[in-house]
Amino acid sequence: MNKILSILIIVSLFTGCLGNSGSDDINNCLITTDDFEDIWEISGNYNTFSSPHAADLNGDEILDIVIGTGMEIPAKGSIIAINGENGNVLWEFDTGQEMFSSAQFEDLDGDGELDVILGGRGHQLKAIDGQSGDLIWSFDSNNSERGKWFQFYTGQFINDIDDDGIADWLTSNGGDPTKAPNDDRENGYLMILSGGSGELLGVADTPDNMETYMSPIVYKPHSSMETQILFGTGGETWHGSLWSTSIEAILNGDISNATEIVSPINNVEKGLISTPTILDLTNDQILDIVVTMFDGRTIAINGIDFSIIWEVDAKEYAENGTAQNTETWATPAAGYFTQDSTPDIFVHYIIGEWPQYTSFWTAQIDGLTGTISWMEETKHISAASPLAIDLNGDNLDEVIMIRGMVEFNENEPNNPELSHEVLIWNPCDNSNSLIFNRAGISVASPLIVDMDGDGDLEMITTSSSSFDSPTGTWKMYRTDLNIPSPSIITWGAYMGNNYDGIVTTR
Repeated sequence: MNKILSILIIVSLFTGCLGNSGSDDINNCLITTDDFEDIWEISGNYNTFSSPHAADLNGDEILDIVIGTGMEIPAKGSIIAINGENGNVLWEFDTGQEMFSSAQFEDLDGDGELDVILGGRGHQLKAIDGQSGDLIWSFDSNNSERGKWFQFYTGQFINDIDDDGIADWLTSNGGDPTKAPNDDRENGYLMILSGGSGELLGVADTPDNMETYMSPIVYKPHSSMETQILFGTGGETWHGSLWSTSIEAILNGDISNATEIVSPINNVEKGLISTPTILDLTNDQILDIVVTMFDGRTIAINGIDFSIIWEVDAKEYAENGTAQNTETWATPAAGYFTQDSTPDIFVHYIIGEWPQYTSFWTAQIDGLTGTISWMEETKHISAASPLAIDLNGDNLDEVIMIRGMVEFNENEPNNPELSHEVLIWNPCDNSNSLIFNRAGISVASPLIVDMDGDGDLEMITTSSSSFDSPTGTWKMYRTDLNIPSPSIITWGAYMGNNYDGIVTTR
């Protein structure tokens, strides 16, 4: 994905802050990182975009981690499972294409053990036995339903449709990396496949005939309301929308009557890439939607009727309100950053227009009112989605975020040094604390969870070499935070704790 390299090449290493301190008692805000301890580190071939997801695959009661790896050019890739205790490889399955989505887990072969589904480029979608690493099934791209298939994104398990006793698989397929930015694009698809066999049960073209990059979300606003499927269309250079349809419509192969929830701005060729965040903002026990559009808008949508609760346009704040373009790939994090009972929102936007960017704007938005409570602008870049979790027991969630940096050597201007930092933002005093600074780039969200059941938190992070490297190298790190796990983790992984877009509420 050469766009990430393009992003990094044009940013500099110097930072500046637009935030202001909001606490008089810094001691009450303290987060001690002295006890953070790196337990293991592992490296492997290729690069990784894939946000780590964890499940106990080997039965030792410690969560193991699965990611996808790969390179776009030349096409290479794999799905790899890593022992959570010691960082050893449990198994690796070669795919021949870059696997950039995130793993999901379900028993797919009826043996009572968790298996893995993960997709990526070159219409690769694989179901892998979680214990042996053997192939259960692979998507059949030679089927007659469509003449051309594209990339697979992170999907969701749904109820068993084909009556084989195994949950079935909802996913999206779209995007053509062989196209130049403004080339015409073919439409993408929503798809449902048998979880047990990979058989295609339903496929439907996008209603606006646009490409799709967004991972679909299963959305049930309330137990008394119908289940909906949220999906997005458009991309970096083509307009698109947020939509709602039904499982039945996908199975029938026709989602032309899908409800358009958020429309594109007239004459703006930008769509939706990041997944929405699902949470209750109106305290009516009905789940609402927060979505970050690629055109700079963060929009809160009422789950009752899809009316807008509030809207924030990053362009009105970035560069003192003079920014012409702000764009994002990052899913917004939800967390309790204030003392009220309504979760708040934390967003990342990049200033500029793909693929030329200049700086990075991030903000905390009050979930109840839509007002910006804090913001910061720096000469970094970020594609990774942030997390939110209470790390110091003050009943406020801190934010864990990744920011990329590039340093140019005057003797080697065409070979910049890439690095990234992992930070904790503390809402108590609006301060940033550096956890570590590492070489390479990191575009995957971290994972924070109690992996070994000892009551303390662990963090899994990843990094990659430059994406124009002829070989590529990925790394993964387990860091024991030695911090007691809160009773509820609000947003501890990409797309939330369960990788379904739904916020865990207190």
